[in-house]
Amino acid sequence: MPLLWVSLSFIGGIAFSSVLSGAAWPWLLLLLLSITAVFLEIKCVPRAGHPLLSRPLFRIPISLLLAAFALGGCRFQAEYPSLTSQEIAWYASAESIGLSGMVVSFPEESPGSTIAIVKAQTIRVGEIEQAVNGKLELRLPGGFNLEYGDVLYLKGHLDSLLDSSSPPTHSYLARRGIYSRMQYPQVTTLKRAAGSPIMAALFSLRARAQQAIYSQIPFPESALLSAILLGTDWNLPDYLVEAYRACGVLHIIAISGFNIAIISNLIIRLARRLFSPGKAGLFAIISILLYTLLVGGEPAVVRAAIMGSLAIPAHYFGRRVIPLHSLILVAALMLAGNPYLLWDIGFQLSFLACLGLITMVDPLLGAIDTMLEKRYSEAARRWWSPILLLVVTTLTAQFCVYPVLIQMNPFFSWTTLPANLTLIVIQPLLMALGGLATIVGLFLPAAGKFLGAAAWPLLAYCNRVALNFGFQAGTEIQIPPGSAWVTAILVAAALTYFSIQQIAGLAQSGLSDQ
Repeated sequence: MPLLWVSLSFIGGIAFSSVLSGAAWPWLLLLLLSITAVFLEIKCVPRAGHPLLSRPLFRIPISLLLAAFALGGCRFQAEYPSLTSQEIAWYASAESIGLSGMVVSFPEESPGSTIAIVKAQTIRVGEIEQAVNGKLELRLPGGFNLEYGDVLYLKGHLDSLLDSSSPPTHSYLARRGIYSRMQYPQVTTLKRAAGSPIMAALFSLRARAQQAIYSQIPFPESALLSAILLGTDWNLPDYLVEAYRACGVLHIIAISGFNIAIISNLIIRLARRLFSPGKAGLFAIISILLYTLLVGGEPAVVRAAIMGSLAIPAHYFGRRVIPLHSLILVAALMLAGNPYLLWDIGFQLSFLACLGLITMVDPLLGAIDTMLEKRYSEAARRWWSPILLLVVTTLTAQFCVYPVLIQMNPFFSWTTLPANLTLIVIQPLLMALGGLATIVGLFLPAAGKFLGAAAWPLLAYCNRVALNFGFQAGTEIQIPPGSAWVTAILVAAALTYFSIQQIAGLAQSGLSDQ
């Protein structure tokens, strides 16, 4: 329980600091004062014997919560870009520059372009050359021969991604510490394979896996499987992307926490069959970590991977994992690494959905079961329970993420629920068959094609469902202005209520201090 409140205070400090513009020194002063208060409170203030201070929350010095809050504010302020001549973004101007840098990402193919992230090493402006830091987005013509670890010399114009009228949190690339872009420069390859051997091997495996998928499954189903398993969604046709978006199942074609949960479960089951309990846990954690790196490390993926990795050793050592505590701790750890993630759409969707599933599903199912037990027998309720679980889970997740989805698309589609219910039941089997086909296809192409043929009907079914639901006339209703705030208040109130209920229940059961 103490770690829960400290993590929440830290997250609150980041949130307040991101909303309230100003200098960093007030946060530093608050941090210094609160740390001093923590020391004095621990050393000088007796806490035993007072009925109020004996409650779980007050086992933590209030000054410690204030210190965590101030630390969150300081962490956000420290991340705010303060560009100097040592940063590559400093040189974004009309003047043509030359710079050397290494490709540090998996090159992505978009219509007419090859996109990659380059870590700058040196820059030449006129006759002056110096070392620089920072990353930039590089856009080259489509099909350009580019690989992770390539050291390039680029000559062209550097564009800034920072807008003085809006904070860096509003830019997708800026939230990842990338503040400049270079488009279609002159390129000279200076060196190949200069990056990390581990990352090079992972990216090479990703490319081979993608090639195996495309060789054994017809297009566009191959593009769908590549997006689901590898996060390479840029080859999906625009009409399919729009169909998945229109019917509210766009998360199907992206690497999400649900995908990672399925993959993690399959990995854990395999590890238990191959190794002893201790070795199985280590194998599962390493496999989940490598898969997270393989698919690009999006916030939803990282969240699910960390929570899964925390659960494995806890299970091995006989410790009960409290999902709510784990979720808040993971959020705090991710925001400590990058506080800008608080404003990332993927981060918000993943954590809101997960928080809703953790806190709301069981109470809702319990309330529904209480209502049904008066009218139906236990056997009938047991038969209906899987369907009820599926419906409640889907509705809860959709409800919790709705305020964010409204900001992205101010339309409501009545096809969202049936489309989700139709697709979610086959996704585990689809990923298992598709993943097995991909792995086998890397070593035995003929066997991979056989398994790919078994996975193809499921992929085609997903595309057909999206097209049928997504392009029906009259399914979308425009949401009135201001609805986002109303739904946000309702969701916040529901999540707060059910979270408090769960925390109170844990405290009564004696699990709060685990």
